[in-house]
Amino acid sequence: MKLWHTLSLSLSFSLFVATAHAAAPTDASIKELLQATQSKELLQSVQSQIDNMTAGIMRDAASSTKIDEEKQKALDKFREKMIVIQKEELSWEKMEPMLISIYANSLTQEDVDGITAFYKSPAGKAYVQKIPAIMQQTMTQMQAKLKPMAEKVKQAQKELNEEFANIDKKKKSSK
Repeated sequence: MKLWHTLSLSLSFSLFVATAHAAAPTDASIKELLQATQSKELLQSVQSQIDNMTAGIMRDAASSTKIDEEKQKALDKFREKMIVIQKEELSWEKMEPMLISIYANSLTQEDVDGITAFYKSPAGKAYVQKIPAIMQQTMTQMQAKLKPMAEKVKQAQKELNEEFANIDKKKKSSK
């Protein structure tokens, strides 16, 4: 029994030491990973997509109401402000330190080295090049899936409102 206790304690201590000694990644190695994954370029692509999405939302909103020339100018000015705000807040200069911190808190040096090696490999480079198309296809297919879901949610909301109305009607008639 004493042997089992000693072995158990030794194993626990070994696991603790191994975990405690997992080296934190360096900022330089994380920057190398971010470069290998073309994170800066991906961020710029996301910014462009957000801009296009915002423009689409504004067009849709404008098409549902009559907007005169003066309101259109105000809407255009607003959109320009939104673009400036988005570019400032999502700039690489602001995002890179945040990403470095997140990666440093989440990954070990060994993780970063292995992931970086993958992204520098031919398969990793191909993945980085193809991920924008993969994401675009994913977004397109998700939008197609969300339309029927939105209709079902709308129907469920209608049924809930009817149920609330029936509950209120019952309460009024029982008084």
